Amino acid sequence: MKKTSIRNNLKAARNKLDPEMRKKTSETIFQRLKSLPVYEKSDSVFIFVSMGSEVETIEWIPEILKEKKVYVPLAPKGGAMIMTEIKGLDELAPNSLGILELPQEKINDRRRENVDLIITPGLAFDGEGYRMGYGGGYYDRFFATHDGYRLGVGFHDQLVKDLPRDEYDLPVDAFLSEKDYLSFS
Repeated sequence: MKKTSIRNNLKAARNKLDPEMRKKTSETIFQRLKSLPVYEKSDSVFIFVSMGSEVETIEWIPEILKEKKVYVPLAPKGGAMIMTEIKGLDELAPNSLGILELPQEKINDRRRENVDLIITPGLAFDGEGYRMGYGGGYYDRFFATHDGYRLGVGFHDQLVKDLPRDEYDLPVDAFLSEKDYLSFS
């Protein structure tokens, strides 16, 4: 099966999650995240701003901001994803795809090259730490040029036996769900 078909199937399955259950499960994942030593030791966190049926990380950001520096992705179309520091959710605005990010005019003095913890999205994760994203390659290119502990977060049902991969695909260091914590490094 081609990656596009797999992605479509994974998105459809995740979209079937009951919104109330997704919210509760996302909160469980966040509580588990806060108890991890890698999180406790981190001073800076790069985190995706959730959308659609993803793990609801947008709800985590205000609490993380109380004790750590928070960076979110800015992914110019066809370009390399960069980290931009935010002080609050009210600074974010939707881009042309509807993804919340820091507006271009605010990024100059808010860029960062490395962080302690990179909270990573995915449609699926396998037992070796490889992930399947949306197909843009943004996170694989980002992993190749940025340091930080790469933690994939997702729902338990997003953990699969194996995924197709290419030579440029880079794994996460660990995967966290409401039921699982798998370390690969």
